[in-house]
Amino acid sequence: LQNAGFSPDFTAGHSFGELTALWAAGVYDDETFLNLAKTRGEAMAIDNPNEDAGTMLAVKASQEKVAAAIQNISGVIIANVNSNRQVVLGGSTAAIKAAEEQLKIKGFSVVPLPVAAAFHTEFVKHAQKPFSKFVKKQEFNSPQIPVYSNTTGTAYPDDVKDLKSILKKQILNPVLFKNQIDNIYDAGGRVFIEFGPKGVLTNLVRNILDGKVHHAIAINASAKKDSDLLFRQATVQMQVLGIQLTNVD
Repeated sequence: LQNAGFSPDFTAGHSFGELTALWAAGVYDDETFLNLAKTRGEAMAIDNPNEDAGTMLAVKASQEKVAAAIQNISGVIIANVNSNRQVVLGGSTAAIKAAEEQLKIKGFSVVPLPVAAAFHTEFVKHAQKPFSKFVKKQEFNSPQIPVYSNTTGTAYPDDVKDLKSILKKQILNPVLFKNQIDNIYDAGGRVFIEFGPKGVLTNLVRNILDGKVHHAIAINASAKKDSDLLFRQATVQMQVLGIQLTNVD
């Protein structure tokens, strides 16, 4: 799509996707992007069978309601704020199990997530250290367009040193996806295009901006449909909205 003239005004990602958002904004080149992805994956995969890696629990409610409900549940934190009515908790396996039971009693709808660890919590500190060292050595540029951060919900700073500092700790900090989308909207963003498998983030954006004028388009909206057809349908929707694209083939 870049080759066809696609040029976004902002970028943002969710968790790993923040690496893609920074790449799309020109912070680093293709090779650095792939090396960052590989290093992050390898760091996450370091496993100590004697230690609990933690786990995660999705809760179908607002951040405010969930925060109030877990006040007296020790060892559990909010790891993702995904939309107006989806929050993900992280913590030890035992703490998350306790939270699941207590939240069910309080009437919350909860879904245990099949994850390898409690991402965006202290349980992945083992991954943060090698990833941080690798980030420090890479050549970065200032973003060419605003990149909205999981950690702050606001645009990354232009100063490369400050940008790296936020990225180094991104693995440990909560993903404030709802805040990112609200802030992009406030900055004038109205068309949200998801690059990636399926349309998870597209559905989150629709929930976050429910009642506000916006368009959310997934490039690959369904795992069950023809991906080439879906891609073409997405580009047609973009062109109808006035996004200038040349031949996408």
